[in-house]
Amino acid sequence: MGGLAAVELGGTRCRIATGTASAVVERFEIPTGDPQPTLAALAERLHEFGPFRAMGIASFGPLRLDSGAADFGQLLAESKPGWNGVDVVSPFQPLADKFVLETDVGAAALGEQLQLGGRGTLAYVTVGTGIGGGLAVDGRVHHGQMHPEMGHLRVPHDGSFSGVCATHSDCWEGLASGPALAVRSGIPADALPDDHPVWAVELELLAQGLLAISSVTMPDTIVLGGGVMKRAGLREEVEQRLEQLVEGFTPLPEVIAPALGDDSALVGALELAARALGESPPHRRTQNR
Repeated sequence: MGGLAAVELGGTRCRIATGTASAVVERFEIPTGDPQPTLAALAERLHEFGPFRAMGIASFGPLRLDSGAADFGQLLAESKPGWNGVDVVSPFQPLADKFVLETDVGAAALGEQLQLGGRGTLAYVTVGTGIGGGLAVDGRVHHGQMHPEMGHLRVPHDGSFSGVCATHSDCWEGLASGPALAVRSGIPADALPDDHPVWAVELELLAQGLLAISSVTMPDTIVLGGGVMKRAGLREEVEQRLEQLVEGFTPLPEVIAPALGDDSALVGALELAARALGESPPHRRTQNR
């Protein structure tokens, strides 16, 4: 029986990893396509390294995380075309003794907070194919009735753009995700020049969303990840605008880039797998920053 494995299902790409609670050893990545061939390809590759003692699965949502629910492991709405109702756990069940399921952003929040010592409150927000957010509090991922759906916050805007969210149209994701940027500008988000006027709109929308998250959760830290945030200087501009919006009324969170780069969710999922085996305490530092 092998060690630990992680699966990350994202809107643009899906990845698997083997390793320990603090390090990724092997990895494999494919674009996110139709559910059946995508999940089958990931399971087939994991089979080469398994079976495993435990596996953490970190998936986009909305997702049923309650292991006692009849629809545990199923995607609950059409956030990714063709994936509604898909069971993201069953394809991997022959490969591990124990499973832990979390959202991709929840696992990423955990991975990033452990880099900071596992204490306090940290919000992880990814801005890319969609907008998602997870919350880690003292080394635990926060859930309520379901996991947070930060991307579907309503934020102030001028009404000039109707939004691209299939469910809510002009929610935060519908207004400020990568696809929204592309529709607004007519240019793919990763090809937008730095001086394009749409970035000023994006900056304001991102700051307004972070203001809402900060006002409700009062995080010590907000980690901003995802493809859109790779634009040079955007994170710093968002942090400055957030400071202006707060106007000194409440403490400001530190707004930082992911310390783990693209591996935040994979490291968080490996940590959850280790915890399923009782091998990792809830508060620990995974490595020096």
